[in-house]
Amino acid sequence: MTGGLNTEKTHPLAVSDLFVVIIAGIGLLLSTLDTGIINVALPTLVHVFHSSLTAMSWTITLYTLALTGTIVLFGRLSDRYGHLTVYVLGLILFALSSMLCGIAQSVPEIIAFRVLQGIGAAMLQATSVALITTIIPESRRGPALGTLGILLGLGPVLGPSVGGTILSMVSWRFIFFINLPIVAVALFGCRRLKRIVRDKRQHIHLNVAGNVLLSLFC
Repeated sequence: MTGGLNTEKTHPLAVSDLFVVIIAGIGLLLSTLDTGIINVALPTLVHVFHSSLTAMSWTITLYTLALTGTIVLFGRLSDRYGHLTVYVLGLILFALSSMLCGIAQSVPEIIAFRVLQGIGAAMLQATSVALITTIIPESRRGPALGTLGILLGLGPVLGPSVGGTILSMVSWRFIFFINLPIVAVALFGCRRLKRIVRDKRQHIHLNVAGNVLLSLFC
């Protein structure tokens, strides 16, 4: 330390760090990519289900409300039961709800399944950053978080183009089915990650009623 300046060298991402960032980044990418895709697909869904734009817009509104309304709760749950554990459960729920959205036969079904998808997205967003801050050493955490931010920004950018490409080539159902192979890759990575790191847990008091009320008013 000279002249009040920080002379600590910046540590580049190690291969193992990059692996953690990619696994954590997939969750953020999925949760934001899906929003961009559904925006483009709204006119198609309105036509397919013989519905109105107002009714079909609930697939976006309730997804967002489910995400923002439960993210705090899942953040607390991950502190207690482990970030990687909640992240894996979030991936499974997101994949299951994506499959259900893809096979939906009515407007109420696809809206309900989108709510489940929003809850799964909340589990992913609540734990993605925590995976990096608890696994990667502080000296290399800056580059890791920066890389994660890039992956987060890719979702809204790629969503419309990916959605438009899918709709022009195959059935609208694949805007949801596309999530399944991505989740499969993330789950495989999480399985490997569990072998080399220990999921940290904190013995904290969980105020379920308070967290539910907070989620409802978010």
